[in-house]
Amino acid sequence: MTLEEGQTPEWPRDLGRFQLLSRLGRGGNAEVFRARMLQGPLAGEEVALKRVRPERARDAEAREQLLHEAELARCLAHPHIVGFREYGELADGPYLALELVDGTDLGRVLAQCRRRRIELPIDISVMMVRHVLEALAYAHAATNSKGLPLAVVHCDVSPHNVLLSRGGEVKLADFGVARSRAGMAVDLRRVGKQNYRSPELLAGEVSVAVDLWAAAVLLYELLSLESPYADGTAEEVEASIRGLRLTPVRMVAPEVSDPLALVLDRALAPHPSQRFSSADQFARALAALSDDRVATPLAVAAVVRGLMGAEPVTG
Repeated sequence: MTLEEGQTPEWPRDLGRFQLLSRLGRGGNAEVFRARMLQGPLAGEEVALKRVRPERARDAEAREQLLHEAELARCLAHPHIVGFREYGELADGPYLALELVDGTDLGRVLAQCRRRRIELPIDISVMMVRHVLEALAYAHAATNSKGLPLAVVHCDVSPHNVLLSRGGEVKLADFGVARSRAGMAVDLRRVGKQNYRSPELLAGEVSVAVDLWAAAVLLYELLSLESPYADGTAEEVEASIRGLRLTPVRMVAPEVSDPLALVLDRALAPHPSQRFSSADQFARALAALSDDRVATPLAVAAVVRGLMGAEPVTG
């Protein structure tokens, strides 16, 4: 999203030490800008600047959520997680500066695939989900600055939160709704996206199973360009998830190999005890099913360029 020449932005061009270049997104509590740092050791670097919306600047809940996200981001340094830059206060409220991933997200890639009826290469789909799982394995085991477990669950693994850089890097984004396995309350209206909520999350339980289920649904969609649930209203989709009424992937994507279909069947099994016990275990199962000579960052970049064309894709 960029400004046309001569337009006046509805936000200031400069914000403290940052020059705002374009707005990347806006939610109920916060907005995100592409920004350039003007001062300090990172002067000249472009970042994704997230701030509480000015009208919510005095809202304690909105400020607390951004602080929570910043504290997590500071502790999560991994090649497949969007990197932390800094957190601070501006005149009109707090901000969080994150690594800018110049590219697109899997949600837009999937939308293009569906619109143009183009299937993603299986090796590349498997590799991308494996990288998401490697990021989750790291996050699930991460500790804070005192060495204490964060016990974090992302709770919002979905295509729009998987970013792809122009160089083909895969980055998991947005820990803003992450919850702790240590007992943080769950409000289902705010946690996760409809098609990616696990049966456990719908029951109000937070565990690593929540993220593993969402990653499995993501893999299913990349392989088939379809949801594992029958089309319907939000209530009907939720009933399908609760009742574990899923369409086997080979019924909609017969080109998927038997070993890969078995991995996906296990990942979406009715009970968590029948599924993979950790993101690392799930990732290792996938590692044996993709050819690293084919599935490379350069191959991902080429596929994305071919799909998105000249469309502005800054994520």
